[in-house]
Amino acid sequence: TTSRAHSRATQMETTPTLMSQARPHNESKTPADAIAALGRGTFHPSDLIPLSDLGRADAAAFRQVWPTLPEQTRITCVRYMAELAEDDVRYTFGRALRVALDDDSPIVRQLAISALWEDDGSDMIDRLLDMLAHDPSQDVRAEAAQGLGKFAERAAGEELDHEVATRLYQALVQVAQDDEQPLLVRRRALESVAVFGSDAVIVRLIMAAYDDDDTALKAGALYAMGRSLDLRWLPTVMNEFGSPDAELRYEAARASGQLGDDRAVPGLAYLAREEDVEVRHAAIDALGKIGGTSSVNVLRRLARSAPAADTEAIEEALEEALISLDALRLPT
Repeated sequence: TTSRAHSRATQMETTPTLMSQARPHNESKTPADAIAALGRGTFHPSDLIPLSDLGRADAAAFRQVWPTLPEQTRITCVRYMAELAEDDVRYTFGRALRVALDDDSPIVRQLAISALWEDDGSDMIDRLLDMLAHDPSQDVRAEAAQGLGKFAERAAGEELDHEVATRLYQALVQVAQDDEQPLLVRRRALESVAVFGSDAVIVRLIMAAYDDDDTALKAGALYAMGRSLDLRWLPTVMNEFGSPDAELRYEAARASGQLGDDRAVPGLAYLAREEDVEVRHAAIDALGKIGGTSSVNVLRRLARSAPAADTEAIEEALEEALISLDALRLPT
């Protein structure tokens, strides 16, 4: 699994026209209807909407039927639920997706973790920690490490019980520094635990990953630098703007946006005009996050000359940058 993006969706192939296949939702449908559609093997995304916010009895019925379905049906079901939840905040498939966490297929388990990106129930911490420690699939362990990132943010912000936060921190650090773990798993653990910022252990782990010969691990270190919000990393991040490797330029751009320092603006202005579209968009997004007069001026110049493919990204970044600029101008 490679990665230039740390999005809510898993890095596995998805169906690009998924929601275009959806039919209007019939409000009279029940969870039993959705389960029956799965059993037939031919269903549309809207057929699964009754699986949102399942009651305990319906969740038990779903759990009983789930293992009897073909693997491809289970994969498609989880993908559909993920897109439905992302497209409409009314839909929450937490109970159904928890069933998928126990699936025999590592693909289904990985997709289910990714689909639970918005689920911040405290029970998910122990569930993901267990998968990180014991799942036989390295892709599932990596997804679990990434899924723990949102809980690490809460722990770093002292929003979790101290004992839980300590256990989470220690588990992620242990995996991040375990040379016997696959590089992808170590990378995801480092990226998640990096929110503990200037902690000496985190600094050491980021430095070690950045100095590694593996480009993917080095890219993860750059992403971790941004998540740490520690400005000691800004010179290193800006230095990677000139890297010959597009993934490193991409992660450096993203990290600079997280760090939010306007010293990165000139370098981002250059990256926002380069050939690689993902790097361009990462730089444009970072300019929006940094905000301030210099970012706004760069984005306005880009808006006058950028290709049509960049228009939406520039407009969104400019809107974000202007909000921060207006906030700076407010009287104190």
